[in-house]
Amino acid sequence: MHMKQLKSNHRAKGLALITVLIIFAVLSILAVHILNRQNLHNSRTANIINNSRAYQYMYGAEVFAKSMLQQYFEQSKDKRVHRNQPWAQAPMTFPIEQNLGQLEGSIRDMHSCFNLNSIIMQPQQAASNTDDNNQSDQLTEQSHLPPVQTLPTPNTKVDTEFGEKLAGEKLFSKLIEPLISQSEVSPDALATAVRDWIDDDSEPTGVDGAEDYTYTGLQIPYRTSNTLLAHTSELMVIKGFTAEIYDSIKDYICVLPSDEGDINVNTVDPDKAELVWILLEDVELSQVQQALQELPEDGYDESSFFEALGGGKVSEEGRGRLKFNSKYMQMTATAMVQSGRAQMQSLLIKNNNEFQVVARHIGD
Repeated sequence: MHMKQLKSNHRAKGLALITVLIIFAVLSILAVHILNRQNLHNSRTANIINNSRAYQYMYGAEVFAKSMLQQYFEQSKDKRVHRNQPWAQAPMTFPIEQNLGQLEGSIRDMHSCFNLNSIIMQPQQAASNTDDNNQSDQLTEQSHLPPVQTLPTPNTKVDTEFGEKLAGEKLFSKLIEPLISQSEVSPDALATAVRDWIDDDSEPTGVDGAEDYTYTGLQIPYRTSNTLLAHTSELMVIKGFTAEIYDSIKDYICVLPSDEGDINVNTVDPDKAELVWILLEDVELSQVQQALQELPEDGYDESSFFEALGGGKVSEEGRGRLKFNSKYMQMTATAMVQSGRAQMQSLLIKNNNEFQVVARHIGD
């Protein structure tokens, strides 16, 4: 009897010990789970704070860039925008206080690339070239540029005969032809597809055209925008374009909130001399490259540029596009604050040496 009682007591103690161990294990698991969730919340909060700080530094870079550009053009005697000026030099990097990160910024002239929206530029909009062509000061002097949302809607109506190619189409095709030589898609077909994406009608242009019926038949259907492109990445949803083609041409193209196709000779990199060459005739690409490499200290005007070329003239397609000044510039700022990172591209317009933001793009 005594032995049975001892066994019963041992069994009870064993069950109690097992119960305590189970409770301890459960509590340990709960504690670890709570700590993990707390660490996760702390990390999320830190990321939110760091990202927010990065965005604030990024907007600060925009204000700084506007101020520096305005100060430079007000104090300098430069009549033209050219790549010998301080803004066109290497990107600037600034450390963030307490070594929390860094802020990097650069400025790009948006007339040193091909504006995709200029594919539909109407011939009657092309003005003849004049010395210096100081278009940046031709904006109204009575008031500042209105906010973006009040800017007049650009006309995307194109009046041509069926299948007739626009000057912008021909120029874009000529520009990208050597860049996509390995592609099976023809440059003409790509140029026409971009035209149909932008113009406001629903009729495809020739055999290479692509309007709504082309895109609504896809597995994931969509329609053409029938308005100006907002970003170069929109090419990825246009008929014929692939990631490989986009990567090949992205350094030569840009997007402006208008269909003007001005190319500033004074800001085009010699390595991208094709941007100027496509606007000319009776001149070799090597001559254009040489002229751009020998850019004068204060930039070219029309007469000095053609003198440096040693010949040539503006082609019919390039009429009204060859310029020697700029009004659109783009600031790219990247801020990194510990785990936070933010990037922004701000499109600025130069108006009587004042710079105003007309568009922003957040992200890469």
